Amino acid sequence: MNQQMRMMMQMNMNRNWRRNAGQGEGYVVTLKGGETKKIKSYMYLDTALHTNFLVYVDKKFPKSDSAHRFQKIYPDQTLNITALVTDDEGGEEAKYGLPTDSGWTVKVITGAINIYAKSGNYLTVVGTPMFGSPKLDFASAEIIGVQLNDGTIEKLSKENVLKMVAGNAKATEYVEKKGLYEAVKRYNHDAEKAAKI
Repeated sequence: MNQQMRMMMQMNMNRNWRRNAGQGEGYVVTLKGGETKKIKSYMYLDTALHTNFLVYVDKKFPKSDSAHRFQKIYPDQTLNITALVTDDEGGEEAKYGLPTDSGWTVKVITGAINIYAKSGNYLTVVGTPMFGSPKLDFASAEIIGVQLNDGTIEKLSKENVLKMVAGNAKATEYVEKKGLYEAVKRYNHDAEKAAKI
């Protein structure tokens, strides 16, 4: 149901990208000419070109000059992207990414298990307890893949994560009880701790 709502919102945003310009997640893009732009934008989908784009609002131009004020930025115009991601504790982290044919690939979680997403908006609320923080998990439509160490990037699925966390009892338990996001976080935390010993 969350995924259907997200898809409907995305379709509505794609139609109204000018109205939503200047809203969304924070990104820093380096264009092929070397220029760097800090952008606040949703990740839109160009259905004709089958690729994502961001909208940069150039405030040097008046609102009446929408042709120059709103600039679409496509992956093939960029060298790299940095998504300014809000972590589950409310802090902001910079996550580096590269352009692809259909968007950008951003490494949103780094560790023994790496997670790659289409944008910085890779988590979704899956439960709201009466007390404490909301329960988060991966927004499956945003996730490109999951990778154990330097292995191949595989589709994010319960089966693949279970295979990767095998041998870590707590992380395996978290897959069922707390979700894939918490399982990956736990596995990475334990792997980092073990590496320091």
